[in-house]
Amino acid sequence: MKRLVCFGVIALALAAAPGFAALPDFFTAGPQAMPETVGTPRDPGAVAAEMRMLQERLAGRQVEQALRQEIVVRLSGAERKKVDEPSEVNGKYLVGVAKSIGVTVDFSSVRGQGAATLAVGTARGTAKGGFVWTAAVQSPGATALRVQLTGVDLPAGAELYVYNLAGQAFGPYTGRGPLGDGVLYTNTVYGERLLIQLYQPDGAERLPSPLRIEGIGVMGKRFVAPRYGPDGAFDINNLEALAKASNLCANNANCVVNAACQSSAAVNAAKEAVASILFQSGASFFICTGGLIADTDTTSVIPYFLTAHHCISSSGEASSMETYFDYVTTCSNPNCTQPYNNPGETIGSTIKKTGASSDYTLLQLSSTPVTPDGIATYLGWLTTAVANTNNYALFRISHPKGSPQAYTEGVVDTSKPTCRTLPRGDFIYSRDTLGATEGGSSGSPLVNSAGQIVGQLYGACGTNLNDVCDAANNATVDGAFASTYPNLAPFLNPGGGGCSPAGASCTSNSQCCSNNCKGKPGAGTCK
Repeated sequence: MKRLVCFGVIALALAAAPGFAALPDFFTAGPQAMPETVGTPRDPGAVAAEMRMLQERLAGRQVEQALRQEIVVRLSGAERKKVDEPSEVNGKYLVGVAKSIGVTVDFSSVRGQGAATLAVGTARGTAKGGFVWTAAVQSPGATALRVQLTGVDLPAGAELYVYNLAGQAFGPYTGRGPLGDGVLYTNTVYGERLLIQLYQPDGAERLPSPLRIEGIGVMGKRFVAPRYGPDGAFDINNLEALAKASNLCANNANCVVNAACQSSAAVNAAKEAVASILFQSGASFFICTGGLIADTDTTSVIPYFLTAHHCISSSGEASSMETYFDYVTTCSNPNCTQPYNNPGETIGSTIKKTGASSDYTLLQLSSTPVTPDGIATYLGWLTTAVANTNNYALFRISHPKGSPQAYTEGVVDTSKPTCRTLPRGDFIYSRDTLGATEGGSSGSPLVNSAGQIVGQLYGACGTNLNDVCDAANNATVDGAFASTYPNLAPFLNPGGGGCSPAGASCTSNSQCCSNNCKGKPGAGTCK
């Protein structure tokens, strides 16, 4: 009896007869796009230096009294166990819990010079109407924190930041937040304490609207699970020790391959497109993977991002998403201490289209990502169906268990039996020939040798799912882009006419997204 796994969810499945198809005719294929690389190279070290300077500036003007009046959020024993103990969980790799705070901060009492104690934190005013407000939130034992704010409505010139006392700082957040709706999930800050700072310049047109601290995300040791040393988790505030950590992600399976040791045109494009994503779903925080995807309009860059439906499928999940691009290590001297010492590139996104039929979600990021090295690639895509093209070569970059970029090679394997809820065609069944995927890899783009997306990771189906290295008894399962494309065509191929989905009438293969028109001449159906 077979099982399927969305990296944690197991169900019974039925076997199907294997199929085989000849190589598709790419000259009569439907719409496609090639990878597009954009940006200006920059020095990641200079970016880190800029962050340190910002953190020092914020610490230099903070209201010290606020640090003695911090909110303390504690986890229960059950919550601590859930986020600390390394173990397999759903494809949405669980790393933290969401804790409610529910306090509103009203700035109307800040008048003139001197300090004003507010519902949370303390503000220090100036004679000309400006002020600095500082608030602190602590969660003992946390490896990292991020806060959710609502009612964000800052006047022109006002700036909101989050930071710690160990060199990290993020912001400014301005206006009504990244999505313009007054909701802000801040960047993630390492350590047990997160500081919030609001700077209101002299002569501002008005006071900020009351700001509500809805809750805080508390990350546990699983958030840094690959970063254990002989004495347990590294001191998360000791950035020097973190930087010297080594032994590549000991909690990954031994067949997982470091992407830094692999290079080809397809792989290099994916490395510049893929991001680890952190987001809230329900009362927990999770890690998945996704990648930037190009549209056919080369005159502009829209930050479209493809991941899995089982990772992100609601507006709240999308709003909370934080991306980490260029989360890599070296081949000769690997370590697993990044990316969370680096700035997250974007916070917040909106769903353009999502569906379970081929497990896809297309997001638009709140801003165009400026990656640590300044370069980003938007992956191309292919609408030709490859699910029945045996031995079709496949490649992937992903973040298994939140680790640095890992590499996988595989081939379409039409001899793999299908799982009941994952029909071949809507899903691609493949056999790993190098490397493997694990929880946290979900949503990672599957590309061909030209660097074009042909699917995104759902999980696995097989009879030995406890061993991700067992490619003989397990199949890797991806949502098929050929099946997904008709739903994404309005965004990825605007004005391009698109192609017809399965079940539509057709007279030639080129009219079908699957490139497969079957039936009587002049009266076929797209398969």
